Amino acid sequence: MVAKTRMSDTRRGGTKKGKMGFFRLVAERVRHFTELGKLKTASNYACALKHFRSFRQEEDIAVGDLTAGIIRDFQSYLIGRRLKMNTVSLYNRSLRAAYNYALDEEMIQVDRRPFRKVFTGLEKTRKRALKSPMVRRLIRLPLAESMLRFARDLFLFSVYMQGMPFVDLAHLTKAQFRNGCIVYQRRKTNRRLVIRVHACARRIIDRYRVKDPDCPYLFPILYNPAKRARVGYFSALRSYNKRLARLSLLLGQEEPLTSYVARHTWASLAREYGVRDTIICEAMGHSDIKTTMIYLNSLDTGVVAAANRKILTSLMTWRI
Repeated sequence: MVAKTRMSDTRRGGTKKGKMGFFRLVAERVRHFTELGKLKTASNYACALKHFRSFRQEEDIAVGDLTAGIIRDFQSYLIGRRLKMNTVSLYNRSLRAAYNYALDEEMIQVDRRPFRKVFTGLEKTRKRALKSPMVRRLIRLPLAESMLRFARDLFLFSVYMQGMPFVDLAHLTKAQFRNGCIVYQRRKTNRRLVIRVHACARRIIDRYRVKDPDCPYLFPILYNPAKRARVGYFSALRSYNKRLARLSLLLGQEEPLTSYVARHTWASLAREYGVRDTIICEAMGHSDIKTTMIYLNSLDTGVVAAANRKILTSLMTWRI
């Protein structure tokens, strides 16, 4: 029986167990998740590594030499750079996962528990959402720059489609738009959704639909029609959020719009117009995940569509 293959001493970056550099370990985990197509996880690890390298002033440290004091100082460094605690927690958890991988693979023999004194939880944050008057202002906002108009319309499309997340919006294909509905599976939960496309959303599709027959995508988010080239998801997301931040300034918003604000906006509007909480997904603010999801899974598509139509009718007091 062949023994389980482990990383060679050469790949560890040293000649003894526990001497592999932590920078190299995390970088290899980034490559691993990238190859698996888990780009968000890979990005989290890469960002955590970038900050840890900066904290260490590019001086690597053996995995087995990490201590609680070093990681606690790293957390202080992140806080000093004014990162939010949930971001600090994310980076701590990413590096901890890499450390635990080294333990599982027996690259190190002793668990020094270096992450035991840092924050790895979740801090409740205030859910930002636009109220209906601000959504109407956004609909009517005159914009000369085409890319700002595109960002505004994508944000509104997300609201019109029951708070569709940007990752799902970006990956929508032409084939998923059929019979007056968008049919897709959430990338985060793998849950299948069928959403009726009302007139306001249909106008946005007609305005931006990719005409290139070789491109499967509905919108030119992950594809640049002018260059006939693909666009990386995280590059597209950064550009989108930068444009939303500019729109925030034009609207006089104190806090910048982000891709996720559209999701909370739909939830806020749903409550504002009397939609029952049982119809609103837990991801939009419910605390009882199991009860909500069990109920939502039993709802007829028409119930949710009627709720969405009620919201959109109230917004369409103003023409786009």
